[in-house]
Order: sequence, then structure tokens, then C-alpha cells
Amino acid sequence: MLFRVLGPLETGAEPRRWGARKPAALLAALLLDAGEWVSCDRLVDVVWSDRTPPASAESNVKTYVWQIRKSLCDSGTRIEGRPGAYRVRVAAGELDVDCFKERARLARRAMADGDPARAVDHLTAALELWRGRPFAELTGAVAAPVVAELDELRWEVRETLADGLTALGRLREAVALLRELTAADPLREGPWTRLVRVLLHDGRRGEALAAYERARTAIAEELGVDPGRDLVQAHRLALGEDQPRRAARRDLPRAVPDFTGRADEVARVVRLSRTSATCVPVVVVEGPAGIGKTAFAVHAAHRIAEAFPDGQLYVDLRGADLLVRLLHRLGVHDVPADPEDRAAAWRAELAGRRLLLVLDGATSAEQVEPLLPGSPGCMVLVTAESRLHLDAVETVTLAPLSAAESATLFRTGAPDAPDDVVREVTRFAHGVPAAVRKALEDGPQRTGVAPLSQALRLSRPA
Repeated sequence: MLFRVLGPLETGAEPRRWGARKPAALLAALLLDAGEWVSCDRLVDVVWSDRTPPASAESNVKTYVWQIRKSLCDSGTRIEGRPGAYRVRVAAGELDVDCFKERARLARRAMADGDPARAVDHLTAALELWRGRPFAELTGAVAAPVVAELDELRWEVRETLADGLTALGRLREAVALLRELTAADPLREGPWTRLVRVLLHDGRRGEALAAYERARTAIAEELGVDPGRDLVQAHRLALGEDQPRRAARRDLPRAVPDFTGRADEVARVVRLSRTSATCVPVVVVEGPAGIGKTAFAVHAAHRIAEAFPDGQLYVDLRGADLLVRLLHRLGVHDVPADPEDRAAAWRAELAGRRLLLVLDGATSAEQVEPLLPGSPGCMVLVTAESRLHLDAVETVTLAPLSAAESATLFRTGAPDAPDDVVREVTRFAHGVPAAVRKALEDGPQRTGVAPLSQALRLSRPA
């Protein structure tokens, strides 16, 4: 190979790099149209593309051609001249661009013939020719169309190489290559589609779902559109939609049988659930300890459960490895190790589902954010003692029960309690359901009014 332009210009059997000199730019311009006559005017425009050419430009071109011929030991048969134009003669196999294109052509034929091993050999050899930006000495728009064509061909070669590696069972190599491609250009769907399929083929379903979610997010944020058909089909395959649908998980705790009051707040949650087809309603139920946040969330969740036929999940946020636990509940056992991939796999798993998620005992927004679905169809109820700084959430603040509601709650558990005991409970509970339930646990018939008052003073949350 005599000429190398897939990177900084090099010539000779033992490559010699020319550097950013004007003779190098002139030779690169001739190689851009190898075998074709290039006018002196065009060569002047190329060599002095960054400034106005000097008056001696045409004479300088002749000098540069002489220097190129001397460097190549050419007597005039390689760099030919005629009045007002020059051309470079290039035989088969002497220009790396031609070799690159030929290797790509042979690889396509090998893949079509069902010989991925031969295709991988050709593709690997083609990519080894690439050393940087093609025609690096040429600035401006003169080389832009050719460089764009070569860049596109290089993308095709790398994607085809991933296909060949996959066909040979070299899945880890294919995944590494496709991750490199998706990182280089997150808006190209071809590498994403291949990556989802290869990860799934390698038994890494969680990572496949995470890859799809990353692709969907990038495309939506940058282009404002949904993924194309091929990528969507790969996602459906990862979801196992061609398999019998898994039974819906229904993990809600038993509803509190004596739940009392909060009618307006429950009605608000019910109304918000009706918007889940177009958004992801996130409702934060807040209030002090003992006010009944968990009971309210579970009660409201049971009221709206039928609107979420794909399942209702309850999660105590005090545990560890929350995403691992949640993904396992939905049947994903190859959970990605990377936290971001794990969150992406969770969002991808929820995509297209109608699922209700109850997150109990949140202490911070950072704890909740990775668990939130990324696409419409789901709803989230969160309980927290303090305000969570989350975007686009609805907050339901639970106030103390009224005196009548406190009395109703107490009489539900102790229908035969004397009126003076009921009044004492209502007075000392201050509308805190936990205090009322404490009174029921202490047994109003046994304790009497005075001991009951003391117990309430000690047990009522601050």
C-alpha cells in the first residue's frame, strides 16, 4: 500500500507521515479524486483554504508537485501534469480507502453466503486501516462529502462486525463493540437494536431492558420521537411478549378494616389515578408519625387497584437493594450490576404496563427517584414524614382526625365503651389514629378513664 489517507497522510511501503504541510494538503487533494484531473484553481483553493491565496499560488503549486515527486521518487508517471491540471495515478491496492471499501464489499458477500468467520476477518482487516479522520490535511468543505461517506461506511462495517461476532457466538465481543457504538452516537437506532438483541441472546435480559430504556430516553430527549419499529420489536422480545404473560403481582398488605375519615383525600387519589394513561401520577402522602400515612396509602391503593391490572407492588423502603428486590418480583433475575443500568432495567420493565407502586417510609427524594416509572401507565404512592423535593408530584398532607372521626374509630374497635371513655380518648388522642389504636390495645373496659388518660399521654406521637 503506497498511500494512506484514513488518518494523517502517510506514503511509502515504510509509512512516512507528511505532517500539516502544504505539499501534504496538495497530495491529499489529488488522492481525494485519485485518477481524475484536478485543476490548479481547485488545488489553490484547497491548499490555501484558510486564507487568501498569495499572488504566487500557481507557481507554488508547481513547486509543491515537484517536492511530492521527489519524495515519491517519481519521474512524472505517478503525478501527471498537463496545462492547468494534475492527477495522481493509483493502482489497485495502493490506496487504503480502496482497500477499505473492497474489504467491506467482500464481508457483505461473506455474510450473505452464510460465512460469518470470513466476514469477520475482512471487517477486522478493514477497520485496522482506520487511523483517524480521513484526509486529515484537508480543511473546509472540500473533503466533507467524501469524509461523510467514509464515516457512514465505517459505521456499517462496525455494525456488520457485531453481526458477525454474534453469529459466531462471540457475544461478549459483540456487546463491547455495540456499547462503544451506542456511546459514540446515542441517536443511531441500529446499534441499540443489535445491543438489546445480543444481550438478550447472552441471557442478560435485565441489561437488555436497560439498554432499551437508555435508547428510548436519548431519542425522546434529543429528537422528541418514539423509537423506530426494529428497536421496539427488540424491546418486546426482551419483555417476553411472545411468551405467556406472567401473572400479575399483588403485594398490597391487607386493607385496614376500620379505616375512618379522609374521604376527600382518598377521592383526590382516585381522581389522580385516572390520569395514569397519559402520565405517571406520583402522590406523596406526608404527615407526622402516627397520623396514619401507611394505612391511608394502603386503603387508597385498594380503592384504585382495579385500574392497574398488571400488578400492585408494596415496598418497605427501610430495606436494602430495593431495585434488585423489585426486579426479582417482576421476574428479572439477571439484574445489572451498575446502579444506572439497574434503574434503566426497572423503567424498561414497567414500560407498557399498568402497575401501581406503593413506596412506604421514604426519607429522601434520592431514595425514591430511581424507583419511579419512566413512561405512562403506572402510578406511585409514597409515604414520608417530611416534604420530598421531587418534580411533578402531588402532595396529600394528612391532618389529625376530627373529634367525631376519632370517636368513630374508637367505637369501631370498642362498640360497648362507655361515653366517658370515648370522650377521654378523643380528648387525649388529638386526632392521631395511632393514639386511638393504642387506647384500643390497652382495653378501655379494663383500664378505666384515669389509667387510659395516662397511657395516651405516654403513647401519643409528638
